[in-house]
Amino acid sequence: MFLSSYVNGVDKKGRVSVPAAFRSELATHSRAQVVVYAAPDDKYLYAWGYDDFLQFAEKIKKMPAMSPQRQRLARTLLAAARPLGFDDNGRIMLPENFIKHADISGKAIFAGQGDYFTIWQPENYEAKQEADLEHYEDDLAALSGLWEELGG
Repeated sequence: MFLSSYVNGVDKKGRVSVPAAFRSELATHSRAQVVVYAAPDDKYLYAWGYDDFLQFAEKIKKMPAMSPQRQRLARTLLAAARPLGFDDNGRIMLPENFIKHADISGKAIFAGQGDYFTIWQPENYEAKQEADLEHYEDDLAALSGLWEELGG
């Protein structure tokens, strides 16, 4: 499970160190890779461990092959995803188009999201987090309702 947030420097080549806690989580996967794609709805990147992304992709594959939903998801997520390997220093190299999409310059924040993490330009993340807090009570109420449905 990916928890917490970490800020790391990004060099001019787009190399950034994945937080050690996240690398430890990824160590159990069949490939030492993180699968990254640009969020279609905002300026950040999704990042999944290789095996977790395969499980996610399997859900898309279960949809009818020619359905418009599957085709859109395949183009938006699967075709856009890039498996990125680690160098000897635990860094990945973010593709230039991903860096531009997320407005990353100099630093990136890695934000744990449970079964995946996101990568943001720190100021954009802080603004999103501030906006999210406006919904905090409603979100807790929704979680409470879900918890009750599950018998918690």
